[in-house]
Amino acid sequence: MRIIKRQYHCKEWHEFSMRVKSRDNYCCVKCERSSKQTSLQVHHLKYVPYKNIWEYNLFDCVTLCKGCHAREHNKIEPSFGWTLIDITDLGELSGICERKGCGTEIRYEHLTYHPEWGYKTVGSTCIEYLTVQDQFMSKHVLDLFKNISKFRTQALWYDGFTKKKKKFTYSTHSHNQIRIYGSTNNHSYQILLKEKGVRWFDFQDIWNIPNTDLEIVKELAFIALKGLTSTDHEEKKQLRVIYSNLKIYGIKSYG
Repeated sequence: MRIIKRQYHCKEWHEFSMRVKSRDNYCCVKCERSSKQTSLQVHHLKYVPYKNIWEYNLFDCVTLCKGCHAREHNKIEPSFGWTLIDITDLGELSGICERKGCGTEIRYEHLTYHPEWGYKTVGSTCIEYLTVQDQFMSKHVLDLFKNISKFRTQALWYDGFTKKKKKFTYSTHSHNQIRIYGSTNNHSYQILLKEKGVRWFDFQDIWNIPNTDLEIVKELAFIALKGLTSTDHEEKKQLRVIYSNLKIYGIKSYG
């Protein structure tokens, strides 16, 4: 609804807006900052055609700071209410943060959604614009990605043979072992679990990962190991998502 700007300079509006601000203790109802900290404005929760802006009930209006008021009218991006949908590791700085005023190159794409702004991909440094819960989840998932990347770049791999002379490549991680069998994009992996102080390994099932590059198989095996050893339900859930996405990516890239 179009509002004639001169109405905001009327005595009636000034008196009405002061009553709204007084009711809200001269604080923004969103961010709770006071009139001593920021400029306060009155926001209409609804508009009625042909009604002057001061002819509303008090409960039809609230006090907002200038920034929160602009967000309510979608003039600037809201700093709350975003939902984290997914995080993708691009492997290098090949993405672009879509947050206004940012535009930096990013490696980890955070796909977010807002009911009024739709989808937006942002980087790790702009994740504070998500909800508190999603910030925690994002940081947790990002840490998982970093652990996977660290394993991929720093893990030492050795050649070995089974008792039946079957060749494999293996790496150890926290007393456990990952074995990779096969060659030429036709690999399988096996996790060997071992408790500290115990001599023997607990051999897990062998998982075939055809048409996938060796480096992807190594990452999948490490994610599987993390899932087997984790005691955190949410972490297990996130690892399953990462595993599934990486498996699809690997097959598409190398199939």
